[in-house]
Amino acid sequence: MSEAEQLARRAGDVLLPYYGRLHRADAARKAGARRDLVSEADVAAEKELVAHIPAADDILGEEGSERDTGARRRWIVDPLDGTVNFLHGIPFWAVSVALVEDGVLQQGVVHAPALGWTFAAVRGEGATLNDEPMRVSSTGALGDAIVATGFAYRRNELADHNFDNFESIGMEAAGVRRLGAAAVDLALVASGRIDGFWELHLNAWDVAAGILLVREAGGRVTGFEGDESLDPLLDEGHIVATNGFLHEELRGKLHTRRAR
Repeated sequence: MSEAEQLARRAGDVLLPYYGRLHRADAARKAGARRDLVSEADVAAEKELVAHIPAADDILGEEGSERDTGARRRWIVDPLDGTVNFLHGIPFWAVSVALVEDGVLQQGVVHAPALGWTFAAVRGEGATLNDEPMRVSSTGALGDAIVATGFAYRRNELADHNFDNFESIGMEAAGVRRLGAAAVDLALVASGRIDGFWELHLNAWDVAAGILLVREAGGRVTGFEGDESLDPLLDEGHIVATNGFLHEELRGKLHTRRAR
């Protein structure tokens, strides 16, 4: 079991006792944002992660944990991706843990305890679901594909809100899903359950682990302009992930006004 998986499972063990006990009314709003919620479960899980990350390593965590010393190894963690789902008793939520070493993704895990799924990848070793090898789908055309997307919490404030893409892709794809947790969406692309995914305005902790999962499972991940470099994907937050076969067809139908 990789370091990343050990960490993710620890955080999942912290989260499960809260699941079904905490509700939306128990959460706080980040910086006053109406839709962006944080609960004591998020904070407790991130505390568990940080406590078990080596002191020599850097950290970037959604709930404010950051250590930036220029270390060779940096952990990018989301202790609870899908907080709104979690608080509403919807099982599509997960712990996302990624290890970047010398600027290269080395390990990635999306652990979804309520679903009983642990998606894991180590660079150069492939990807697994519950310790069994997994691969992306073989769907070759958007018209036959099930794809997923999501929308920024601040969508009402953004010109680039993704609803135009949602409408245009929805008219062509076999189906569009909106699960509410980008890490889970990416893991489902990696496992072949979903053929493609796109979203705008994501954060590094939403996608870092999922990028490695998709790539190690044989898929492709780029920005909207086709760039596969890691830093732009993590910094810009506009992402397209597919099985590779329909990547250019999907990407070619998306657009962004590059508003942040």
